[in-house]
Amino acid sequence: MLFRLIIYISTFFIFSCSGFNKKELSNQERFEKGQDYFVSKKFQKAKTEFEFIIQNEQGTNLGLESTFYLAKTLFELKSYDEASYNFNYYSMFSKDINNIEFAQFMKCKCSFKLTKPYNNDQSESLLCISMVQEFLDNFPYSIHVEEAYDMVVKLRNRIAKKHYETAKLYLKMKEFESAFYYFDIVLSDYYDTKYYDEAIISYIFTYIVMDDYNKATVYFDSNKSKFKSEKKLEEAQKILSKYKDSMGISGYFRLYR
Repeated sequence: MLFRLIIYISTFFIFSCSGFNKKELSNQERFEKGQDYFVSKKFQKAKTEFEFIIQNEQGTNLGLESTFYLAKTLFELKSYDEASYNFNYYSMFSKDINNIEFAQFMKCKCSFKLTKPYNNDQSESLLCISMVQEFLDNFPYSIHVEEAYDMVVKLRNRIAKKHYETAKLYLKMKEFESAFYYFDIVLSDYYDTKYYDEAIISYIFTYIVMDDYNKATVYFDSNKSKFKSEKKLEEAQKILSKYKDSMGISGYFRLYR
């Protein structure tokens, strides 16, 4: 019994001493550990390290650099709201122009990731476009310019589709003035999207549905030079030819498809 007690006490002291001898990492070492985790794609572990440093290094350069890495880590974890906040915070206080440029671009990417499909409200898409345009104004020669423009193109096409599909819905309900209203938005505000030609064709088709072939012809003649695609111009011509006398079954199929 006495022997067992001595063994237990000895074991306790051995582990206690090893605990005392274990060196606690400095914040700089934790930062480097966090970087290693990030490179190894162990993002949750990297997040833990950078958050610890930020809490204990407020107002220091190490704390600020940890904010930058935390933002990148949160983006990889798809926590786009939090990532955007940290990219913005870093941009306000950093003096590293290259990292500021990158942080501002990534803030745009976060905003883009938070936008919704065309059949939802597009307020976030409009906000993102404004944010990207500000980035392009501030960094016109950035290596990220092409990707930034690509985001704008995708968002403008998405918003144009929203208006175009809304117009088509009104057309199906035979609410022609409302349909024209939304087609006009596409034609006036989203002339650089793939829905521009579609809106011209749909304008012509709407007059046909209204049983006003004359107006359909006049509209085509006034706008045929505006088509961006030769294929779409030919489609408009075929519609005028096909539905000259009546819409027929194919016309109603086109209307309600």
